[in-house]
Amino acid sequence: MIKAVIIEDEFNALNTLDKLITFTQKDINVIAKIDNVEEAISFLKDNTPDLVFLDIELIGGNAFQILESLKSIAFKIIFTTAYDEFAIKAIKFDTIDYLLKPIDSDELSVCIERFRVGFKKEQVYKNAVEKVSEFDEKEIQKTLLIKTADAQYFLQITDIVRCQSDGAYTTFHTTDKKIMSARNLKYYENILSEHTFVRVHQSHLVNIKYIKTVNVNNTVRLTNDETIPVATRKKSYLKQILNTL
Repeated sequence: MIKAVIIEDEFNALNTLDKLITFTQKDINVIAKIDNVEEAISFLKDNTPDLVFLDIELIGGNAFQILESLKSIAFKIIFTTAYDEFAIKAIKFDTIDYLLKPIDSDELSVCIERFRVGFKKEQVYKNAVEKVSEFDEKEIQKTLLIKTADAQYFLQITDIVRCQSDGAYTTFHTTDKKIMSARNLKYYENILSEHTFVRVHQSHLVNIKYIKTVNVNNTVRLTNDETIPVATRKKSYLKQILNTL
């Protein structure tokens, strides 16, 4: 049996994940469920699970404080988080994968299958503190991690020209490629609005750095000569923003 630990401070999320594992992963035994940093550190110093499902924000701190307190990590990790940006830092710790909340049973199965393929109990990761030293906070803030059905892409936010809604999906148009994410446009609007992105239309989120002109026919022309529609109520707001640049 694979020994697993769930470290999660949201009661409903913890129970949901525990039940998903119990009913769908018969070879995994959850040996502990922990909701705070102090108890997690104590448990992991005295026990050696094979796999840890690790939430980012916890009672008393966060997941990275736990990892930084350990001299070595002899278990594999699957981070659980509601935020893509945390996943980038998580990968710096050599995680197998991460799961975005709310956790989908199919995504869980895919993550665990990847774990099984590479499962070697004798493998011990490098000192966690060494991994932390590789983490550059400023670079994380400039990067967006996009998960697709078959890959993960690190996009420099400055290279994203626009995002287009496709129902429940979002297509990223960068300076050199297109990528479709299984997240809706509103999700990315919440993240990218802190940068230079404006929702100009129900279906379009545009990086204003790539806008060349605002046209009288309620469109904008981008530097790559694409023409994107602009909602009438957004037009004056967009002009105000461009005038401040």
